[in-house]
Amino acid sequence: MNRRLYILLILITSFTPLLGQSNTVLNLETQLSGLEDPLLSDSARMKRLLHLIDEYGFNNVDTSIFLTQKAYDLAVNMENDVYQAITSEKLAVFYNIQSNYRQALKYDLENLRLARKMKDLTWIVSALNNIGEDYYDLDLFNDAFEYYQTSLKEAEKSGDTLAVAISTYNIGRVLKSMGQLEKAMEYIENSLKMSRRIGDKEGTAYSYHDIGEILILEGQYEKALEKLNEALLVCRELSITVLEPQIMHKLAQAYEKSEKFQMALQYHDSAQVLYEKVEGRIGIAEAELGKGIVYVKVPNYEKAIKSLNHSLEMAESLDSRELMIKCYLELSNYYEHRKMFETSLDYYKKYKALQDSLFGEKKSEQFAQIQIKYETANKDIEIAYLNQKEEQRNNQLKNEEFFRNILVVILAFTAVLLITLYRSGVRRKKINMLLIKHQEEMEEQSREMASLLAMKDKFFSILSHDLRSPINALVGILTIIDSGHITQEELREHTKVLKARLENAKKLLGNLLDWAMVQMDELTIQNETLDLKELVEENITFFRETNDKHIQFFNKIDEEEQVRTDRNMLDLVIRNLISNAIKFTEASGFVEITAEDKSNDWLYVRVTDNGIGMSEEQVTHLFDKSGLHTTRGTENEEGTGLGLKLCKEFIERMGGELLVESKENEGTTFTFTVKKEPLF
Repeated sequence: MNRRLYILLILITSFTPLLGQSNTVLNLETQLSGLEDPLLSDSARMKRLLHLIDEYGFNNVDTSIFLTQKAYDLAVNMENDVYQAITSEKLAVFYNIQSNYRQALKYDLENLRLARKMKDLTWIVSALNNIGEDYYDLDLFNDAFEYYQTSLKEAEKSGDTLAVAISTYNIGRVLKSMGQLEKAMEYIENSLKMSRRIGDKEGTAYSYHDIGEILILEGQYEKALEKLNEALLVCRELSITVLEPQIMHKLAQAYEKSEKFQMALQYHDSAQVLYEKVEGRIGIAEAELGKGIVYVKVPNYEKAIKSLNHSLEMAESLDSRELMIKCYLELSNYYEHRKMFETSLDYYKKYKALQDSLFGEKKSEQFAQIQIKYETANKDIEIAYLNQKEEQRNNQLKNEEFFRNILVVILAFTAVLLITLYRSGVRRKKINMLLIKHQEEMEEQSREMASLLAMKDKFFSILSHDLRSPINALVGILTIIDSGHITQEELREHTKVLKARLENAKKLLGNLLDWAMVQMDELTIQNETLDLKELVEENITFFRETNDKHIQFFNKIDEEEQVRTDRNMLDLVIRNLISNAIKFTEASGFVEITAEDKSNDWLYVRVTDNGIGMSEEQVTHLFDKSGLHTTRGTENEEGTGLGLKLCKEFIERMGGELLVESKENEGTTFTFTVKKEPLF
């Protein structure tokens, strides 16, 4: 249900185990040679190919792809849209089984084109769901969400309750992957209710599976095991071979989290056996990785390293970088357990490097997709304009013919002429208004694109400039040490300078990563009750130890002040505001943090310094959205301009506001509001 509604069920139904091979399968070479018979019609040849494809099914996916490609090529030569649609969807299914999601997407897009050409609404809904699934497997969740939403709308139009249940379920799945667990649970439970109402047992199996996964993510392992076992019962009853190993994998994870390691290993082994039957190579590698993680915890280090290395080898052979990232991280954890810290660090570096590379590629792909949408919209405008001009020319010809005829019966057609001219004018006016509206939308998209590209250029400029300095300094010191021409005193001095540069680089990386998360809109607020004074004191303690300007810090927040908000966001705001105050305060100055209770719901927190302050013009442009602005500090400290921008965005996401008061040479006060912990 989560992958192929119609064609998958056909393939599963026609599944024939190789233990009882039919004569068709045993004589494949003979059958293929028989297809070359010149007396055989294209229609008969197509039916034989489809029969062979159904005989092989999931038993030998490579052979199934070979046969289906021949059938697809034959359908193209026949110019038969129905056969092209059937074979393109089958190809997408088999490529998905092999985890070749880009090839699956190629044939699913072709299938959607054919479905729309045939105006088959049921097929259109299925194709939209399949494309959403391809984007989901490629981790392009926004695109997947868009296609699932479109599929749901079309399914509701068709009145097909089963299709509505499937689309609703798929929206829940993608929300789960985007971290929106509460909303995901709502969609999947609604899909489960619909499946029960219409007797869709396959739907109940898939829904129980995903509900179990959400419960694992929420830490409710016993409830997760209950739902997953219900899914497994239905799955085995219906022989859903694609879903069963996935359920096994989730059961293994739930038992692992519950520290029932033997049960976890049994289910990982069962999942691996099932994945091997359908040639699901990514699934096999995931099972090996799962076993390696469990063996580390048992511990059984010999089996652990064997499973982890096997999983990594498969991931590399399949070029699955998401799985390679997981393997690198778990290998780092393994060597850390073995106290082989250098090897652990090497794998952790590989993990971070590949993770950062993949992140960059996904951002580039998103920018490319925006550009494609922009160009497509431009073409649509040009087509609409040409259609309008053609329509105007046709109207002109009709009017000329009309005037020739009106000479004969001028009195009878005078009224008709006036009505026709009026309607034509109204229509042209509407078309012109529509064209203007499209043009304005394109201009707005152009501005957004320019802003995104400018922000991207600024992002890479910061990375190339501000990260190069501490790295070059580190390389220089290591070169001097390697040469042996350095005293202990010189080493201490160089190390002190290098430490300061690396601290700046660390802060820069933290802000850049938080900024990137905000740009992708992937941050979710996790509210909890916090002791405000304690959180502020943690940040002050850090800055007391790291700043060289001998700044005095005063934490004047009352002991009983409790707030209700996201800890990470509030910690970033406090840390950046204090860092900003230190930057623009002379040596031996002070930074003071206070809190004032002005309303029943909100607390006003102030960060005050006696630094160099700002002019009215500087205050005006402080939160300018046109770009990133920065000013050097009192001791020529550099910055990126991200800190205050992040503070403002995070505070507003938490429902508060950020204000600033400053006078030149007198100091600056930043005030922000945060929700208080309710009394009742």
